[in-house]
Amino acid sequence: MRNKLKEKIKDFPASPGVYQFIDNNGDILYVGKAKSLKSRIKSYFMKEIGRGPTIDIMMNLAVDAKYVVTDSEIEAVILEAELIRTLKPKYNSRQKDDKSFLVIKISKVKKTVIPAKAGIQKIAGLDSGSRVAVRNDNKFPCVELVRTKNVDYSDKSAEYFGPYPAGLMLKKSMNYLRKIFPFRDCSKTKFNTYRKKGRPCIYGDIKVCTAPCVDRINEAEYKENISYFKGFLKGNKKKIVRDLELEMKKLSKDQQFEKAATLRDRLAALDHLKDVAIGLRDDVFSSSNILFKRIECYDISNIGGKYAVGSIVVFLEGKKSTDDYRHFKIRNRSTLPDTRGGNDLLMMKEILGRRFENNWPLPDLLVIDGGSNHLHVAMDVLNDHNLNIPVVSIAKGPKRDKNEFNYSNSFVAKYFKLNVELKNIITASRDEAHRFAINYYRKLHKQNMFK
Repeated sequence: MRNKLKEKIKDFPASPGVYQFIDNNGDILYVGKAKSLKSRIKSYFMKEIGRGPTIDIMMNLAVDAKYVVTDSEIEAVILEAELIRTLKPKYNSRQKDDKSFLVIKISKVKKTVIPAKAGIQKIAGLDSGSRVAVRNDNKFPCVELVRTKNVDYSDKSAEYFGPYPAGLMLKKSMNYLRKIFPFRDCSKTKFNTYRKKGRPCIYGDIKVCTAPCVDRINEAEYKENISYFKGFLKGNKKKIVRDLELEMKKLSKDQQFEKAATLRDRLAALDHLKDVAIGLRDDVFSSSNILFKRIECYDISNIGGKYAVGSIVVFLEGKKSTDDYRHFKIRNRSTLPDTRGGNDLLMMKEILGRRFENNWPLPDLLVIDGGSNHLHVAMDVLNDHNLNIPVVSIAKGPKRDKNEFNYSNSFVAKYFKLNVELKNIITASRDEAHRFAINYYRKLHKQNMFK
């Protein structure tokens, strides 16, 4: 099956676009973008350490691959995010949940019904002659980039696109797209400040904003512009080009040559997208999903089942992230079997279950203090939450004088055996989780001694 996939990718074009890996059930495993689809796909078949076992696991499941050619790198960035959002591939889980990824936020026109009174038009730039009053800044939607962690998707006052895992490339894309579809990105305060000054900010001067603050564009024209921009983000460039060509011909026929020339320039800029490089790379090792950026380690501490506690410690890119550390009091210890002073397996199951009920960033790797039974408990919890995350457990052995490693599958095992540095990191994370849990246990024990 793997040889069949290798043969298929030989026909992939050396063009920018988006690719998908598919398993034998027809499910999409992963969506990615490329400057050259042929080069990018070939890199997945390189035998090289440094990219993490997740890719090896995914490639072992892949039986098919397909692609969509885009006219430009920018369109590949946009299309990748849209497909991840709609298809929800299991191996793009970090891209769906990472709180640091960027989202394009476009505000909606907000109308407020108020009694029309004499002179009310002069207050905060309200329209006249109607009970429906619209602040000038609200008539012209604002486009801005925000972090996923700051997005409230239940907020109906804005529309969101993304998230986009390639933050730098998105910013470069937005800088170019503003020249084609100019928009405002200013706050209400800034908008009203320049309205009072009677002149636009520098973005209006350099024509990447249509300066609605000083009425250089009317509401209908601005709305149409934003509509085109949204259409582009949804992958509808061909329709946009077709609509602009029809509108340009109509304007020329009506002898509105200046407006027709503006559309001509916009069409030329859209065509020029194919020549704009934004830094896409075609080696798989540049992906934000490859290495174990977030490692979470879990430990249980108790004596005879009393004051049982659990802990999570987090390593980000190999360094402690103490702000992400967490303690757990074991809630259900009274119902645990009184074997060996308490059941560590059930305690571990409890804290893992509680952890994945929280909307925290997903880890790239779980490290469990314990043996093979603890490993299987962790894998069961992940399966219950429909998550596919590599797991390693570390036991100190019968004499507690060595580290015995257990892995969730052979691909993870092979990767760790060839990467001593990563082994050292997860051993350190296990020791840190144990220290953190012990300190909390001692604190609870001390508090109860004086009760």
